[in-house]
Amino acid sequence: MPFAREEHSSGPARTDELVEPHPRIASRDLFCGPGGCDGAPPADTPFRFRERHNRGSSPNIVVEDARGRVWNAKLGEETKPEIAASRLIWAVGFRQPPVYYVRSWVLAGGPDPGPQPEARFRLERSDWKKRGEWDWQDNPFVGTRELRGLVVLMVMITNWDLKTSNNTIYEQRHDGAAPAREYVVKDLGQSFGRSVRYLTLGKGNDIGEFNREGFIRRVDGDHVEFHYNPIILNLNVTRDITVDDVLWTCRRLARLSDRQWRDAFRAAGYSDEQGAAFSDRLKQKVREGLALESERT
Repeated sequence: MPFAREEHSSGPARTDELVEPHPRIASRDLFCGPGGCDGAPPADTPFRFRERHNRGSSPNIVVEDARGRVWNAKLGEETKPEIAASRLIWAVGFRQPPVYYVRSWVLAGGPDPGPQPEARFRLERSDWKKRGEWDWQDNPFVGTRELRGLVVLMVMITNWDLKTSNNTIYEQRHDGAAPAREYVVKDLGQSFGRSVRYLTLGKGNDIGEFNREGFIRRVDGDHVEFHYNPIILNLNVTRDITVDDVLWTCRRLARLSDRQWRDAFRAAGYSDEQGAAFSDRLKQKVREGLALESERT
């Protein structure tokens, strides 16, 4: 589904609807995330069942907590990588909804009530209205450094599942003010593994595959080629990436402290050892990207 300009009445999109121009990266709490620790779902009380969705590889259950807030709880193997990826994307300024890792919880009602396994809880904010989807190669930001920088970030975390259905446009309303849109990449669970190989889909949450997949294949003039391949519908999404695009993303990631890297994976339920393994590989990619500056002079 391409970006539908006629659906939006609040005027042309600005790049700050995709990413903050000057995020305070060093001060971001990557354990608590954009919703803060006070906004986390209360795992000590049951969640009321509302509905279940079985689309995709991981089941999603819509639930309501004791405070009346609605959550999308995703179960399965995508739980951990989605939260860690969301934390890192938000850390460098891109828009993200509040997501949390819940190790165990209780479901009241529905077809399978009782104790539930670990899940990714994403808050369905009442002040955010969904206004459709946006396409990676047909959207208001095509040709901007910001969008190309986001593509570089997808390459670095090997999120190969670049489907339009994973991209949502939200509209916010605050005290009667004009709506503000946010362009969000969601459903990031196919990260931290390997990307697509020929006719074989990629794989997420696999440190062995994540370490084996290269980052930059070669540089031809100002054009950067990667080892990464997304799903075939967006195979050309990396076609116009330049050295400056890679530097833009890597410079932002380089501002993260060791504690922030650790907290991004700790927030997702990874052990310290697992988190260190993933973050060490990402830091290697950051150094590789930053080295392009000296290589072209």
